Amino acid sequence: MSEKLTREELERKVAEADALAEMKSNFLATMSHEIRTPMQAIFGLLELIADEKPSENISEMVRTAQGAASGLLEILDDILDLAKMDADKMELDMFEVPVRMLVRGLLEALAVKVHGVDIALIDDIEQDVPFVVIGDPKRLRQIIMNLCGNALKFTHQGSVTVRVTSKVEHIDVPKDGVGLRFEVIDTGIGMSEEVCDRLFGSFVQADNSTSRKYGGTGLGLSISKKLVELMGGVIGVTSAEGVGSTFWFEIPTCEVSTEASTVDLPSLDGVSVLSVEDHPQGAKEIVKSLRSMGAVVESCPTYKEGLNLITRRPFDVAVIDQGLPDGLGLDLIKDILKIRPQTGLVMYTVRDDIGLAHSLKALGVTYLTKPASRIGLGEAVRDAANRHEHIEITGPTKMLIAEDTASVQDILKRQLDKLGVEASFVENGQLALEALATGEYGILITDLHMPEIDGYALVEKIREQEKEFEAAHFPVIVLTADVQMAQRETYMRHGFDECLLKPVSLGQFKRLLIRWGLLNEEAVAADAKNAASEIKADDSDGDLPAAIDREAMIEQMGAFDETTIDMLGMFVDMTRPQIGKIEEALSAGDFTALRELGHSLKGAARSACCNVLGDLAARLQDDAEAQKPVGALVDDIVKEFARVETEVSGLKSQALF
Repeated sequence: MSEKLTREELERKVAEADALAEMKSNFLATMSHEIRTPMQAIFGLLELIADEKPSENISEMVRTAQGAASGLLEILDDILDLAKMDADKMELDMFEVPVRMLVRGLLEALAVKVHGVDIALIDDIEQDVPFVVIGDPKRLRQIIMNLCGNALKFTHQGSVTVRVTSKVEHIDVPKDGVGLRFEVIDTGIGMSEEVCDRLFGSFVQADNSTSRKYGGTGLGLSISKKLVELMGGVIGVTSAEGVGSTFWFEIPTCEVSTEASTVDLPSLDGVSVLSVEDHPQGAKEIVKSLRSMGAVVESCPTYKEGLNLITRRPFDVAVIDQGLPDGLGLDLIKDILKIRPQTGLVMYTVRDDIGLAHSLKALGVTYLTKPASRIGLGEAVRDAANRHEHIEITGPTKMLIAEDTASVQDILKRQLDKLGVEASFVENGQLALEALATGEYGILITDLHMPEIDGYALVEKIREQEKEFEAAHFPVIVLTADVQMAQRETYMRHGFDECLLKPVSLGQFKRLLIRWGLLNEEAVAADAKNAASEIKADDSDGDLPAAIDREAMIEQMGAFDETTIDMLGMFVDMTRPQIGKIEEALSAGDFTALRELGHSLKGAARSACCNVLGDLAARLQDDAEAQKPVGALVDDIVKEFARVETEVSGLKSQALF
């Protein structure tokens, strides 16, 4: 009986302890949120005072107050984290973590704190450490930042080193996985063994004197310990008084290929992104990540270049670093909001600054701390684009397209019909100039190679007229199959505002029209993936790729249906005489005609998603220009066109049943 009572009493005491812990967590969380609410008002008022351009004395007081408020918010965040952990409510968000970018980004952020101080920040990452692993990038960053901040607090000269190795001693490495050991090594004041033993408790500091001299709550190391344990790892410290300390932690994880993804990445098809990032490796990572999701990305390293680009043309989203060599990202964002208020904005920075985060939130800007996972960056860009894609149309809403190839015109007309956009077509630059003189059009899309006046001369004349008559800048988009022209330095040097690559996908076309204010997103009902046709056919001929790239056609036209097959039939009918002219030019040895015919066929074939034929035509254009022998190449073009004819004929037969 007494044994039963004892068990019941134990169960009651456990329940009481759990209830007390829950009550404490709820109290801490409530207190943290309640204090945060008036702090937001304090931040807002301080910003308003700063915007009034006060005297330097008052500005200095404002900066001091903002720094103090930021410090208080950091403490509140620590308390909230502690409350979540005590209540077992802390969850990890597992994504890809680029290890080197994580460490170097942290040291870049900490460099501000050691400016003018004799302390070196060093990264030491062994070669066998994977480039990308699975983990929670935000929490890993928090742990390393806590340890580095602690090291800097107690180091007056010398160095703080972040070392990463795959040689672990205290954890079991999972099968097909990898263990990582992170060490933060400083040359500071060090600690006794007794202090080391109790250092990871809540609200604990080395001793009372450090609490007064160095400040802090003593929560950072406790939170770091709980986070490491939540990751299945171990944390510890080795130190000796007067010679510095080494804080370390080991976690189990697994490697991810830099070409693979562990999650479904968001679709950014056709989204135009401006990336302003001065760090070469960081810029490369941003461009590579966003392009892998379908975005069209322009990258530049300075405030001035970013402002110039955004002034010249709209972007769906701008991703901007805070620390630029010639200014602050926050100031660039404010300029963009004045020039292009419809642009979605993302601040992507190594600075973990609560005050900056609040300022950006007030402006409606997403604040993203480096390094984010690919999905984190992609979702931030996608959400920013979705928030700002409805544009008020104030000027002319009609589009003019200068394109001399009839089959390309036909494809563009069909795409515009799907999107519900009005446009007029002309065959050369001279006719384009005459049409623009009516004032009926708000934007021009032009091919480069056209009779009478080509695209280069056309945009040159438009820019000359703007200077002569002091007219407003008129947007001109270049339409080309030349990927080199898509580089910002190239198309802007010639006077164009943007580049549209052939073959033009429906999504790419749609986003461009939204950017320039000629299309409202709500008017678009086409969904390429859902509109795919049931029509089946053999996509290949032996080892050759398909004569018609059906996935590309669905992306371009929104469907592979009877309308698409009809369009392909028109392409075949329009191209057949061109093939005959190529054979005639070959017989006459006319390299100039071969080059022009190759160029025309290249654009038409790629727009019809006959990519093998388009690639052969591109080779004909290049080889004819160099006056190389092209007899065998023309034979291949004739055979490939026959393959396209056969496939289109088969598709027409299927469509009849």
